Amino acid sequence: MQRPSGDSELVNQAKEGQTEAFSRLVEKYRQKVFQTSMGFLHNADDAEDLTQDIFVKVWHSLKSFDGRSTFSTWLYRIAVNQAINRVRKNKLRSFVGINNEVNESQYSGNYAEENLEREEQKKQIWQAINKLKSNQKKAFVLFYYQELSIKEVAEVMDMSQKATESLVFRARKNLQKALLTIDR
Repeated sequence: MQRPSGDSELVNQAKEGQTEAFSRLVEKYRQKVFQTSMGFLHNADDAEDLTQDIFVKVWHSLKSFDGRSTFSTWLYRIAVNQAINRVRKNKLRSFVGINNEVNESQYSGNYAEENLEREEQKKQIWQAINKLKSNQKKAFVLFYYQELSIKEVAEVMDMSQKATESLVFRARKNLQKALLTIDR
């Protein structure tokens, strides 16, 4: 039987204190954890800080990983929980990648209008996502932004696949409703 990712060997080595093995796990999952963080925090600097904090927590918690789920599922569960905790602590920061300081030389003519329109649309989308119920937001971010399968989202959220499908469907419908009310 072929080992799909080699994670279990790296995890075992990391549990034994081999930092090189842990570094390889970080390298493999860093971008996905960062994207998960962005899906909740909407700010690259904050997401980068959270990503580092997540991997510090994973390093300190590694001995508790028992292998009942895959390492990636366990990691995403930690990432989502840490992101939610951070959002609770920083409720004031809720927009994605929108910098309050505008470089005026960057905005001229039609480019400025298009860029501002795009930024406004992004802002509205993230405002709508932030209004979703917590579980809907988690499922939506994991499914659409992390591009995890329904099965993987179900594992991360510790739910059945049917319940996860329903949650993603409701999140999408609620998001559509919220966006329609913004435009009107």
